[in-house]
Amino acid sequence: MPADVVKLDDRRLRKTGAAQLARELMGLPAKRRLELILERPDAQSVTRALEANDFFHTIQEIGPDDSLSLLALASIEQVNHLFDIEWWRRDSLEPAKALAWLERLTGAGEEKLFEWISKADYELLVTLFKQWISVDTAPEDIDMIEAAESLPPMSLDNFYFWESRYPQFDDLITQMLTIIFETNYVFFKELLNSVIYAPAPEVEESALRFHRARLEDHGIPDFYDALEIYRVIGAGEFTEKIVFAQGEAAPAAPTFALALLPPQDLFAKTLARLEDPDLVETLQAETAALANKVIIADQIAPDDARALRRAVDKTLAYINLGLELRSGANLEKASQIVGNNFLEHLFRLAQAEVARVRGRLRKTVAGGIKHLDGEWHEGAEELLATTPKIFRSGRTSYDFFRTPSDLARASHFVDVIIAAGDLYKRLTGNTREPGTASGEDVTVGMVVLTAAANLLLSGKWSAQPLRQPSWPEIFSSVHPRTIRGAVTKGIEGTVSEAKRRSLVLTYLDPILRDYELEMGAFSLKGPPDPQLVRFFVFTEE
Repeated sequence: MPADVVKLDDRRLRKTGAAQLARELMGLPAKRRLELILERPDAQSVTRALEANDFFHTIQEIGPDDSLSLLALASIEQVNHLFDIEWWRRDSLEPAKALAWLERLTGAGEEKLFEWISKADYELLVTLFKQWISVDTAPEDIDMIEAAESLPPMSLDNFYFWESRYPQFDDLITQMLTIIFETNYVFFKELLNSVIYAPAPEVEESALRFHRARLEDHGIPDFYDALEIYRVIGAGEFTEKIVFAQGEAAPAAPTFALALLPPQDLFAKTLARLEDPDLVETLQAETAALANKVIIADQIAPDDARALRRAVDKTLAYINLGLELRSGANLEKASQIVGNNFLEHLFRLAQAEVARVRGRLRKTVAGGIKHLDGEWHEGAEELLATTPKIFRSGRTSYDFFRTPSDLARASHFVDVIIAAGDLYKRLTGNTREPGTASGEDVTVGMVVLTAAANLLLSGKWSAQPLRQPSWPEIFSSVHPRTIRGAVTKGIEGTVSEAKRRSLVLTYLDPILRDYELEMGAFSLKGPPDPQLVRFFVFTEE
C-alpha cells in the first residue's frame, strides 16, 4: 500500500469512534495496533471495546511482556479471558503460569491486581492458593518463639502461617495475601481456612466449571467438543442455519480470524459482496468460533503467537476449500451457501477431502517414506503431517490446502509416488532392498539409476549394486549424456501402461536433472569419488 494511502488511513482511524476502531484494529500489524490505541485520549474505551478474543490475540502478537500498558487499560472480563486461556491445560490449572501472569498484571499497576483479586471466583482463588502455598495455624497455647521454629515462616496475624511453594514468587504471593488481609480480614480467614480444609477435588471442579462457562461464552469449547471439526461430514449434515438480527446492544463479534483472510480467496470475495450486516456479523462470529476450535483441537500453545496465526490461516484455508467444493467457485452460488450453510460444515467437508488424499499416501508408504528422494520425500512429509500441506507454485514454502486444484495436485503427487513405488518394488524383487557401501537408505532414484547403469554396462535392466572398485570404468558409460536415455528405455520395457510410465518419469525428472548438473561437471577421465556419489547403489566387492 502506498505511503500516502497509509497516512490517510491513519488519519481516518484516529478520528474513528472507539467501538468502530476496535472493529478495525485487528487488520493492522500488532505494534501499530498498540500505538494507535495508546495515542488516543480514549485509549481505555478503545481497549475495552475490543472483543475478548481479539484482546487475547493482540496481547499474544505484541508479546506479554510488552503489553503491560494494554493490560492496565483492559477490563477484568478481558483479563479473565486471557487468564482462562493461559492458565489452564485441558482440565488442570498451571499454578506457576498463573503467578507469572499475575506478576505482569502487577507490573501494569497494583490497583489492577487488587481489582482482579476482588472480582476473581472464590473457588479459583482457593484452588490457586492451595497450589501456591502450604498453610498451618498456630495452636492456642504455643509460644511465638516456639512457633518460629515449628510453623511455616510467613504470617500477617501470628495465627495463619504459610510457606510458598514457588520461592521466586514469594514477594508476589505475600503482596496478594497482604491486599486481602488489609482490605477484608474476614475474607482472609475464610480463604486460608479453605486452603487448609476444603477438599481440593471439589473446589477445583467448581473452578473448572466456571472456567468452562466463561470460555463457552466467548466461543471456545472444551477439547472433546473441538475435535468435532475433524469428524467426516455426511451429505445430509449440511443443515440450514438461521441468521438472527443483531440488535444495537449485541456484543461485537471477534474479528481476529477474518482479519487474516487472503483477499484473493473465494471466501473473501464472497464476503465483500454481502449486503446484509447481520449475516456478515454472523459469519464473523462463526469464523472466530471455528478458529478457536482448531486452536483447541490442534493443541496450540496459547503463548505461541505464530502457531496461533497458522491455526487461523488453516481455518480460513479449509473454509475456502469447502466453499469452492460446494459452489464450483461460482461467486453467486458461494454467496447463497455462506448464508445457508454453517462454516464449520464447509471446514469439515474440506478436511474430509484432504484426509482422503493423505490417507491414500499413508496407505502407499505404510512402511515409511525413507525410499523417497529429495522433494518427493519432503512433500510426503508435509502431506503426512498432522495438518497436511502442499507446495504451491509461486510460493517459497508449503501451504494449507485452499482450492480444489490443490487437492488435484496432491492427488497427482500421490499417483506419482504410487507408480514410482511399484517400480521400486519390481526392481528390488519386492523382498529386500539392495545394500550400499555406506549403509544409507536406498531410494527409488538410486535403484532406477543403478538399473539404468547396468542396462548400459551389460544390457540387463537390474538393480544389482555397482562395484565400487570398477567405478572409473563405469562412469564413462553412465555420463549424463547417456543415463537419461537408458532410464527411459528401461522404464518402457518394464512399465506397460503409458500413463504410469509418464508418472514414473515425472518422479525421476528432478533426480535426472540433479544428476546431469552434478555429474556433468566431471570429465570422463576424472570421475568423482564414488563415496560422494549419491545416485547409485554400490557394493565394496
